[in-house]
Amino acid sequence: MGKRDYALKLYGTFRNVNDLAQNMVYNFSEGLITNIHEGAKFLLTRGINPTEFFADRINILRKCVITGDEICGGVVPVDSFKRKWRDETGRLYQYLAGESEIVDRVFAGLALRLKG
Repeated sequence: MGKRDYALKLYGTFRNVNDLAQNMVYNFSEGLITNIHEGAKFLLTRGINPTEFFADRINILRKCVITGDEICGGVVPVDSFKRKWRDETGRLYQYLAGESEIVDRVFAGLALRLKG
């Protein structure tokens, strides 16, 4: 079971699904936001701090389910942009986890409740 399937299992269908790997929409609405790590990459390419960007929208994000891939582990990339993306995504995840009521980690099809 992937992250999206897990979210659907817990919360049912979503009125809106915003896949940041496909389309970076600046005006989020209640629903499911997937691939937030790709949103972080998009923002970094435009010189925007991802944590500040999402912090400015935290009130609407509190009404969303957010998923993203774990890109912060393993071998550190040689490419400086990829290192920055990895670091900033980790900071973003820490911020969002701190602001969230529930945090689940889905890895290898298994879910682990970390908070809530």
